[in-house]
Amino acid sequence: MTVPPDSVISAWQNMQDWVENQLPGLAQAAKVPDDNQDVGDIGACDALNQGRGGSSGTWESDGDAHLQLSSLRIASLSQVSIQTATAVDDSTVQLPFGFSCLEVDGNYWYGEPCAYYDWGKKSTTGTADGQGTITQAIDNSSLYYVAKLSDTVTLDSVTVNGTPRVNMTPDTGGMPSWIAALVEFLSTGTQLERVRTNMQNTFLRADFATTMLTLLKQKIGG
Repeated sequence: MTVPPDSVISAWQNMQDWVENQLPGLAQAAKVPDDNQDVGDIGACDALNQGRGGSSGTWESDGDAHLQLSSLRIASLSQVSIQTATAVDDSTVQLPFGFSCLEVDGNYWYGEPCAYYDWGKKSTTGTADGQGTITQAIDNSSLYYVAKLSDTVTLDSVTVNGTPRVNMTPDTGGMPSWIAALVEFLSTGTQLERVRTNMQNTFLRADFATTMLTLLKQKIGG
């Protein structure tokens, strides 16, 4: 027998206290998957050209840059407010809530092979690299789980709304020009969508999602 949408909608509303007061604490420190990618030439090697004056040579990309985001964890899920669940059809219900800030913190490492070309000839190779901390956050937005109904309830997916913002802080010795290039790269539509996807996957698969689903089923059964 399929679980009726109305019972799921009612159970979600009965979870208001738990969602608003318990979920933020359970979500905090949940691990977000590492993100490793070859990012091509995003212009960081241009930093090596600064201050060269009238020199005929220039630094140019000599291979794909590599960006690694690691030790990513949810640092904050603040001011959560439950919203009314809605039935999409007889077998699907959306379970939404809003939040003031969803923040993910972690570390970054960046390296881009560079080469110095003098009158068209490569004469020196090097690496424009840097590391430090990264913050990815979405403010004043919302997310919703998609619950599939059959003889039980399962969480099929989750959608995080809003536009992420990115801030990167270099370790001592980092070059601000590189950081500016990285922030610009990470703030493109494609990269921000990658951030959102990582957040969505975390909210679907983390332990707190399992705890939430278990409680929802208990509310329905009760």
